[in-house]
Amino acid sequence: MKNLQGLPQIPEVASKVINMVSDPDVSFKQVANEIAKNQAMTTSILKLCNSAYFSKGNVISSIDRAVVTLGLKEVKNIVLLVAAKPLLDKPVTGYDLGEGDLWKQGLAVATMSRDIAVAKKRKDVADIVFTGGIIHNIGKVVIALFVHQTYNQILEAVQTKKLPFHVAEKEIMGYNHQEVGEKILEKWNFPPVLRSIVRYYQDPDVAPEEHRFEVSIIHIANVVCLMAGVGIGSDGLFHEIKEIAMKKVGLTQYEMEDLFSKMPEILKQIRDIQ
Repeated sequence: MKNLQGLPQIPEVASKVINMVSDPDVSFKQVANEIAKNQAMTTSILKLCNSAYFSKGNVISSIDRAVVTLGLKEVKNIVLLVAAKPLLDKPVTGYDLGEGDLWKQGLAVATMSRDIAVAKKRKDVADIVFTGGIIHNIGKVVIALFVHQTYNQILEAVQTKKLPFHVAEKEIMGYNHQEVGEKILEKWNFPPVLRSIVRYYQDPDVAPEEHRFEVSIIHIANVVCLMAGVGIGSDGLFHEIKEIAMKKVGLTQYEMEDLFSKMPEILKQIRDIQ
């Protein structure tokens, strides 16, 4: 964790745009100009803007047009997708995740999290939980090798002491992937709410109160996706939805069952941006 040079890098434009969109006084033009500075990313961003997942039916040929047509928050989501994919689309050995598994799970969690926020009439946080869903597992990319080396010890602690996988990680290695993920987001200068999501998505009961709603949404979406077999790796069988998260979000048992039923549709949606 001290070796910050070894942490994943993300294009500066991504962290700038995420923070700009958090500013209520920022203009469409300011955001478009910031994105346009990175020509390498612009082509990929426009391609996603015109994908079935994001497109509103009109062909988008410029970043200015994308911001006007889709809105600042949607374009911010697209910028993060383009920036994060190279980091999350690799095999994650220690967690027994193949190439693309972590990325696919992030997309599924992001999509479900956004849907939950909208269903609960919290459109104000829909883009935040989408972003958080994409990157909630970023710490696994860094510590995968260490988990691989200590996997048998971690699994033994899980089975003999009945510990959740991430708690056993902490006991055996001295840290877990959530703590490492928080360090990465600090380095990227991401807002506090996203750091809370990455740090506490498995422990929503101890998340800062001001971020607990968003963290709880990610927690629920993550477990539902794992239970549905999306992105399930060596730690995938050792998760359960916490009652406190369901109460915080206000989900009924019927609504939980409905989330599971929507998984095939979500997987169909995200195929377009994998």
